[in-house]
Amino acid sequence: MNWEAIGAIGEVLGAVAVLVTLVYLAVQIRQNTQALKVTAMGTLHDLHVVTEKNEPYVAMLMKLARDEQLDPVERVVAVERFVTIIRAFERLWLQQEMGAVAEEQFDRQIDLLRWALTLPQTRKMWAELAPNFTPGFCAVVEAEVLADDAPPSRMAKAMLELEPESESKI
Repeated sequence: MNWEAIGAIGEVLGAVAVLVTLVYLAVQIRQNTQALKVTAMGTLHDLHVVTEKNEPYVAMLMKLARDEQLDPVERVVAVERFVTIIRAFERLWLQQEMGAVAEEQFDRQIDLLRWALTLPQTRKMWAELAPNFTPGFCAVVEAEVLADDAPPSRMAKAMLELEPESESKI
């Protein structure tokens, strides 16, 4: 066997190795994208779980819904929870912008964001804290959630229908 044959065999083996590497990387990227989608949706689910198992937090939400004054501790909790919820949506939006989450998936979740920004006190918090979020995300919130022609929150409507006397400002 001469050196040219050995070189040709080496080139073929190198090409096969590159091909195997590319296939492996494609599989890894696909798995990572799926993991991002699951994580994004899991974050929003976790927020629901925290709320449903926390009676003091639910009581504080009801005070917000009635536009009642919060005590200083409740205000800190409300701002912290508000930022956590908005950050979760910002991450979901960023993942959608990167192509890791389908636009329809983000759009299906936006009603919760509409609900979160329905209350007068949360609107004030948004006005104060919006500069802390990504400008592109803020533009989406302003255009799709806070705009006068944005659809009303289905969640807020459902909550109002559950109340015996719909005096709440949800």
